[in-house]
Amino acid sequence: MRLARRKQDTPADEVVRIAPAVAYDGDLYHPPDWRQRRGQERELGRGHAAEGQIDTLTLETGSVPRFHELEDERLAELANVEDCAEREQQRARAEFESQKIRLAESQRAFGEARQALDDTRRHLAELEQPSRRPGDGRPGSIALSGSRWPVVRRWLPAALLLVLLLIVEVPILYQVILNWGDSVAMTALLAAGAALIMLVAPHMYGRAFRAWQEAGSPARGRWLLGFVALAWLGLIGAVAVLRRDALVKPLVVDGQNIGPTSDGAGQLPTMILLLALLVATALIAADLGRRMHNPNDRRLRELRAKRDAEAATCARAQADYQRDAGYAESVAQYVQAAERRHAGRVRQLDSGFESLATAYLGGVVEGLHDPEAASWAERIVSRRRSVP
Repeated sequence: MRLARRKQDTPADEVVRIAPAVAYDGDLYHPPDWRQRRGQERELGRGHAAEGQIDTLTLETGSVPRFHELEDERLAELANVEDCAEREQQRARAEFESQKIRLAESQRAFGEARQALDDTRRHLAELEQPSRRPGDGRPGSIALSGSRWPVVRRWLPAALLLVLLLIVEVPILYQVILNWGDSVAMTALLAAGAALIMLVAPHMYGRAFRAWQEAGSPARGRWLLGFVALAWLGLIGAVAVLRRDALVKPLVVDGQNIGPTSDGAGQLPTMILLLALLVATALIAADLGRRMHNPNDRRLRELRAKRDAEAATCARAQADYQRDAGYAESVAQYVQAAERRHAGRVRQLDSGFESLATAYLGGVVEGLHDPEAASWAERIVSRRRSVP
């Protein structure tokens, strides 16, 4: 019985069937302990000789009463061998039919696991190509490499830029909302929260825009993205107006009016400059979000994890299939070797009882202490061996 499978590194390969951990053993017959029995027969022969139940004259006639008892015992043991052989055949055939069902189930499970693994590998091979443009459905090269340093090297400048913009935005917004907080700490918290929102919101918008580029979106989704962009533009305009008012509002320091911060600059140029700065900040944050977020990177990680899990499942299913196949083959071999096993048991039985008869004669000769008895015993043994 042979099995075939696909290795991870080769498209197709043969797998050698592994032997089961425990091969089938359905033997019900257990032969006598011939060594112990021979010792018993030798002692019995000595005892019969010492008690006078057998002598040299009896050996000369060639008649040994104990031989008839051993023959009866041999025939009874032979009948036991026949009975055990029949029951062993029935049990082995039943076990083989049951194992064929288990083998079919494990083969089906292995086939399904291997098919699932092959499908995942095929999808992963299609996905493991670096992205060249947004929307091509492929992950970034950093996600493919799996290395951390390229991630840090690529996104550290962007993160530092966002942090720098946040640091710059906080004091500006602090001045804008100076009169909104009940205390300096409250005003600072409001300014930090507003600055964070001014950067995080465009960043998240960029991530959503990249997801739309990769996966597409219905018309409602595109309209929603456009509406959010317009709403954010309106919010930027409102913040720019507040900043302009904060700049053109006269400053009072120690009770003295020192004039507005933007003294000498017109309101229109100031407004244009503020809008440009706010729009540029939002665009930078949005573009960083768009570049940093590629949904295919997550899909790649999920597919790789799925491949590893399915590979482990396939390996377990294959091991089960090989084990069941090996066990089924061992049962089949056991059934096929029934005749040889029966013939071997009969030969061992005949040889064993012959050795018992020989051991008995040896004990008799030892008990009689008669050289002539040894000669007649040797003739009996030779004659028994010559009889087919």
